[in-house]
Amino acid sequence: MNITKNLSLLVLSLTLPSSSLFASNPDERVADWMTQGWRSTASVDYVRPPRIEPAIIPEPSTRSSSQTTQLEQVSKLVDMRFSLAGTRVAVLSQRRELIFERYLAGKANGKSTPIGNSMSKSLVSLAVGKALCDGSIASLDDRGSKYLEALSGTSWGSATVKQLLTMTSGAFRTSPFEPTGWKNAQDGMSNRAIYSGEMRASYVEVMRNADERVAEPGREFHYNNYDTIALALIVESATKKKFSKYFEETIWAEVRPEADGAWMRNNQGQVAGYMGFSARPRDWLRLGHYVLDQLKGQSCFSDYLKQATQHQIQANWTNNRSYGFQIWTNCTSKPGSFCFLGNHGQSLMLHPQTESVLYVHGTQNQINGPWRHIFENL
Repeated sequence: MNITKNLSLLVLSLTLPSSSLFASNPDERVADWMTQGWRSTASVDYVRPPRIEPAIIPEPSTRSSSQTTQLEQVSKLVDMRFSLAGTRVAVLSQRRELIFERYLAGKANGKSTPIGNSMSKSLVSLAVGKALCDGSIASLDDRGSKYLEALSGTSWGSATVKQLLTMTSGAFRTSPFEPTGWKNAQDGMSNRAIYSGEMRASYVEVMRNADERVAEPGREFHYNNYDTIALALIVESATKKKFSKYFEETIWAEVRPEADGAWMRNNQGQVAGYMGFSARPRDWLRLGHYVLDQLKGQSCFSDYLKQATQHQIQANWTNNRSYGFQIWTNCTSKPGSFCFLGNHGQSLMLHPQTESVLYVHGTQNQINGPWRHIFENL
């Protein structure tokens, strides 16, 4: 771990405001629900850990004097970040060793279960990879309607699985200046019913009503929550298992977490793949290291991840330009880095070369930039 830039410049970057690209920050009550993954208000499907010991994330047994000095420098930056509003959890590990773990007193701890928001999209991508590798999905070039007939006649049915992974369904255009993933404000408001467990509409019905078919699939990147929902529905139909159960058996079991994860769902039993997964902080960290471990392998799933975490399409966002398969790529100045990112300051930043994973849970949009600066200087 090396601090490569001047500490004073980093301190300055932590105090500068950054523009918000999302909806306004949540109030304190909503922020608390986010930190607990909405589990007390929403309908959720729990995904259980396997009946084995969780994957170990130990603290380093010994540190050299230079490592100790570097850690002290990082700790100062972490302390400063926590003195500002927004961050509730920050956990960093390298080579599966815990470097630091911080929680906002009175608001979060190691047993909190923060929602991932759009980090969840990246988890849907992992499930697509598993379905491809077990033969449930024959090819990423297959159209969505091949696996879910209900999508026939829609942008999502006409798009290939790969085009859905790269947010190029062509269903409608979304603004890069307000990238919420919804068609418009009314669309977003309608979907908010899921937070209270009151969303009764089928996603397919909602998608049909929202579809404008503004572009041929594959032509234009537009950040679209329904592209991810379509992928989750396709996985469920192709595998003939509830999405949450399939995720539990193929991903969560291999992560070897310490506790339950949970997927938010509507009253039709369809998971909110675009934002609905929650887990304990160290389990988010374990998930990151699981992905890094799989990338080093020689398997179908490893090959899928190598595509998923590399640039596939130019995004039209201001702060993030490079997109893979539901995963933000080249998202920091560290070559080869990739990120799972979510609204209001949710992030999992990964760097394969140094085997670094930084998990951050926040409740304000502007915190991602300062934490990215910290990650870039480790």
